[in-house]
Amino acid sequence: LLICSFLASHNPARLDKRFFCKGKSSRRKVKSRKGSKLSDALKGPKTFPLDRLLAIHSSITQDGTIPCSDILMSVSSLVALNLVVRASVDLLEQPKYKCVAPLSTISILAKESGIDFETFYYNY
Repeated sequence: LLICSFLASHNPARLDKRFFCKGKSSRRKVKSRKGSKLSDALKGPKTFPLDRLLAIHSSITQDGTIPCSDILMSVSSLVALNLVVRASVDLLEQPKYKCVAPLSTISILAKESGIDFETFYYNY
């Protein structure tokens, strides 16, 4: 779940379909601005809604049958460990989070859990 939160926080939301959709999808060329990839990396992690985290998690894991209550408990544990920060304070809107775990920790965790992190990470 920490790897998924890192991907949600560091990958642009417009690229979710490219990285996380299974099956055939039409791939069109995207014109990139010069330096946009570098400037996105320098801005740091972005906030993401909880439903995006759940979508990335169900796409990456093979067993997407983990109960939602377990995932919510895991998210609150990551917040308590200061690996993920809750960015929204309004209780009426959907919670937004930001992953502040370093890339080195995420890459080690992905290697140990057998997730091919390089295929999902935009800045690699």
